[in-house]
Amino acid sequence: MEPLANKDGITAEWLTEALREGGHLAGGRVSAVEVADIGVGRGYISQAARVTPTYEDAEGNPPASIVAKTPPFVTLPEYLRPWAAGIIETEIHWYRDARAECPARVPVCYGGTFEDRTSYALLMEDLGELGTLSQTDSCPPDQAPLVVKTLAQVHAHWWESERLRDWAWVPTTEQQSAISTPLVQGGWDLFAERIVPRVDPSFLPIGERLVRDWGTLFERGAASGATLIHGDFRIENFLFGERGTPDEIVILDWQLAGYGSGLRDLGYFIGQGFEPAKRKAISDELVELYHATLLEHGVTGYSFEQCLDDYRLGLLASMFIPLIGIRGLEALEPPPAGASEEDHESFRQLVESAEGLLALMAERSITAAMDANAGEVLGV
Repeated sequence: MEPLANKDGITAEWLTEALREGGHLAGGRVSAVEVADIGVGRGYISQAARVTPTYEDAEGNPPASIVAKTPPFVTLPEYLRPWAAGIIETEIHWYRDARAECPARVPVCYGGTFEDRTSYALLMEDLGELGTLSQTDSCPPDQAPLVVKTLAQVHAHWWESERLRDWAWVPTTEQQSAISTPLVQGGWDLFAERIVPRVDPSFLPIGERLVRDWGTLFERGAASGATLIHGDFRIENFLFGERGTPDEIVILDWQLAGYGSGLRDLGYFIGQGFEPAKRKAISDELVELYHATLLEHGVTGYSFEQCLDDYRLGLLASMFIPLIGIRGLEALEPPPAGASEEDHESFRQLVESAEGLLALMAERSITAAMDANAGEVLGV
């Protein structure tokens, strides 16, 4: 399977070889493809497209449509490029090595290849018929327990598993700290200037301590119980199907998977997945449910008190995307002058969407941390 520079490389010939290599096209060939963008205004790290093949003399049960991830049309700021390359490669390895045993429903992977951040491809099951939520929505109260139980089952499966150390592609806490600390510290001044005064000025000393101590957060959280985390566990990365079926919840986007505290995922979901009033009404119940589900699935020696402390640490760690995003968005390079009008319009929509998303994520993260007195775990 050859890596691609962008979605334009998805041709009938390329897809034929990719599906054959992955064992998803036993005979015949792809004679034509239709490629359409998914989610215009998104695609900061990767560009997603829906691929509809036409087959000739196909054997087996090849997919009727496919979701493809390829490099985006935007040029990332130079300081973000090593981080972006790492998370793209992580997701491709996750689908190769971890997907088959993941307790959660995740898309089938038809193939993946990675050369560098400007040359890769990932082909996945198209589940576009399932329901989605926007990050600006609030997770429905009747869906939230399902999300949390699913998350806890995933974490329990890999809880303190030695295999996580054996998989070289799983970022360690040390690696995550090393690459994320300068990104977070580089975004703090803009965050402190533009976001904190508008949301809650009393967060400023907590934020300063958080950024100062960021490099210790990952190891500290993992010390009480480490697992394979999702890393970007928010409502835009879930699909919802009919209740009681395997598709009742599907988890997408494993780019930020890594070794660490599962409460980073829980803090991210609860802190950013609800309007503040709705979060206050349900957060305690969800933390209790998460802990109980861990115990039901074999986790031992992890007290509820420790879970609460780790949850508050997870709320603070969920500032990561807003902190790096505010600087990254400023430094984002538009398409070159000779690019198509479609690319320029997509870039405009991307910036507009990202600005609104980052503001909302930052506001929800700060208010959640303040409501939980999360500064106490940092000594503030």
